[in-house]
Amino acid sequence: MAKLNFGNVGVFLVDGDASARQGIRHILFNEGCRDIRLGDDCKEVVAVLGQNDPDLIIAELRLPDGNFAAVTQKIRQGKIGHNPFVPIILVVVEDEDPKAVKTALDMGVDDVVSKPVSAVGLMARINRLVEKRRPFVVTEDYMGPKRAQDEGAKSIDAPNHLSRKLKGEKIGFLDKEMDVAAAEEDVKGCRLQFIGDEIKSLINGIAPRLEKGEFDRDLRNTLARVVAEAMRAQDQLENTRYEHVARLCSSLSGVAGQLRDTGEDSVDQRRAMLLRPLSQAIQVGFAGGIASEEAAKTIVEKIGAGILKT
Repeated sequence: MAKLNFGNVGVFLVDGDASARQGIRHILFNEGCRDIRLGDDCKEVVAVLGQNDPDLIIAELRLPDGNFAAVTQKIRQGKIGHNPFVPIILVVVEDEDPKAVKTALDMGVDDVVSKPVSAVGLMARINRLVEKRRPFVVTEDYMGPKRAQDEGAKSIDAPNHLSRKLKGEKIGFLDKEMDVAAAEEDVKGCRLQFIGDEIKSLINGIAPRLEKGEFDRDLRNTLARVVAEAMRAQDQLENTRYEHVARLCSSLSGVAGQLRDTGEDSVDQRRAMLLRPLSQAIQVGFAGGIASEEAAKTIVEKIGAGILKT
C-alpha cells in the first residue's frame, strides 16, 4: 500500500490522560501529520467542533466529564459539529467492558483501538478507514457506519474526506461543505421514504373498509395517524429537493382529515378511494419520480378527476 499523505489532514485527538494523548500525537506526527488539535473532555469537543471541521476524530471512550459514545451519537445526528459523517476512532482501555464498546459502535463509532495505542494498531485502523470504511446506513433512529443489525437498511454515499486527503487529493473548505450537504439531503430522503412507507402501510390497512362505507373507532384512530404522518412529512420537506411533494402530503392530510371528522355520519366512499393513489404518489415522489411542483399539482388533479367525477 502506498504511504499515506498526512500533510493536508486535520486530526482532533481527545483524551483526558495527557500521557496517552501525547503518545498518540507522537504516532501521528511521525506519520507526517502536523494539523493535530488536542482536547481532554466532552465540553471541549463541543466547542472545538463548533468552530472546526477535522478529517478524523480519535477519542477516549471515558472522558473526565462524560462518555464519548453519547457525543458520537450527537455528532451523527448533526447536533454537534458540521460534519455528521466524520470518521471516528474510539480509544478504550484493554479490559474495557465489551457492552460499553458495543454501545459505542451502535451509536456510530467507526472503529476501536485499545490502550496502550501502538503505531501498528492505530495505522491499521486508519488504513481500514481509507480502504474499507463500513458503508453508512440510515434507519428511522440511526445514521452511521453499518452495524450487524442493519442488514437491509438503506445506504448512502457518505463523504470520506479522510480517505481522499490521505491519498493526496486536495479538498477545499467549500468542497467539503457541498459534499456534506449532498449527503445530508440523501439522509433526509431516506427518512422521508420511511414516512412514505408508514403512510402506505396505514392506508393499505384501512382503505378497503372505508371504500365499502365502514367506519369505527379503530378506523378513526388510524386516519388520525395518517394525518399526523402526512403533516410530519410536510414539516421535513421544507428546503429539500422533495419540497414539491408537500402538495401531495397536504392533499392526503386533507382527505384523511375529512374522512376522520365526518365518517360517523356517512363515509364518502369515493373520497376514501383517493387514499391509496395519493399514498402511492407520495412514495413515487420520495423515490425521485416526481420532478416539480407543477407535476405534483397535475397528479393531484388527475387523481381527483378520475375518482370524484360524477
